[in-house]
Amino acid sequence: MSQVVGTVKELWRYPVKSMVGGTVNEAHIDKLGMLGDRGWALRDEVAGELTSVRKMPKLLLCEAVYDTEPEEKKVPDVSISLPNGIKVNSADEDVNQILSDYLNKKVTLWPLQPRSNWRHYRMKEMSGAEAMKKQFASKELPDMSSVSWKKMLELSIFSTPLGRYYDCYPLHILTSNSLKNLSEIEPDAHFCQQRFRPNIFIESADEKAQFDEFLWLNGQLKIGETIIKCESRTVRCLMPAQPQPGFNKDSKVLRTLEKTTGRHLGINASVIKVGKIQVGDIVEWIPAKDSKLRDTLHSVSGKLKTRLIHASLHALDKAASGK
Repeated sequence: MSQVVGTVKELWRYPVKSMVGGTVNEAHIDKLGMLGDRGWALRDEVAGELTSVRKMPKLLLCEAVYDTEPEEKKVPDVSISLPNGIKVNSADEDVNQILSDYLNKKVTLWPLQPRSNWRHYRMKEMSGAEAMKKQFASKELPDMSSVSWKKMLELSIFSTPLGRYYDCYPLHILTSNSLKNLSEIEPDAHFCQQRFRPNIFIESADEKAQFDEFLWLNGQLKIGETIIKCESRTVRCLMPAQPQPGFNKDSKVLRTLEKTTGRHLGINASVIKVGKIQVGDIVEWIPAKDSKLRDTLHSVSGKLKTRLIHASLHALDKAASGK
């Protein structure tokens, strides 16, 4: 039986990966996510791979806007405003030089490439335990048990899923309850949805629920014309604590997440039924069948999976070092 869990408060689209995006009143959701989301990305030509804010934090101070509305199978040009006042367009001949000068590293701007261009997405080296800890700025590896084995394998080889520029799954969902709860736990930290870059920000129906999106895992959300599968908790890297236009760096954000949720906030989702969603749409949760038994088994298997994932990542490091 479905249950109303909230309404769509905001829809966020990010034209360039790791840069500031903006809200839209409605969005088309297809199997690969929100139309127009992360249509462009930067490639670090020194490292020889796609880059992100985890490696270039200054990207979060850049604002990107499409010149025209995105269409299926067509990524429009994008205008980028840098914090130094310079504006550049993806169609400009000197766009790569301007971005390289700002970042102090040679980069190139790329529109979304097809899955068949797998070399474009491949990392220079496979990502092991040390790379993961550096990415999350943590002495210990995070709990990755809610991410599928297939996805973990893909992301140990490629910077992003093949054919897309998002980090893991097509959609990222966050609720108002989660932000409210964190603000109550640490009133001195600055928690806002922009820090966590959701696609769908939901106004929670039950204000007493804490981190309500975690309860939706394995179930489905019906929003507008779409049906969305709640896949995994979102593991947070350094990015939420970094400065963005309008607010400063705040290390308390990550420390609070570390203590409270083990570095998780929001959920990743895939798309079962495509369609249009709008701000104000009712959000219905459809629990998975035998959800109580599933939750019990998931808790046990999750601990085992975490150990196996961590062991696999350490094995990659040993293989790379020749030990």
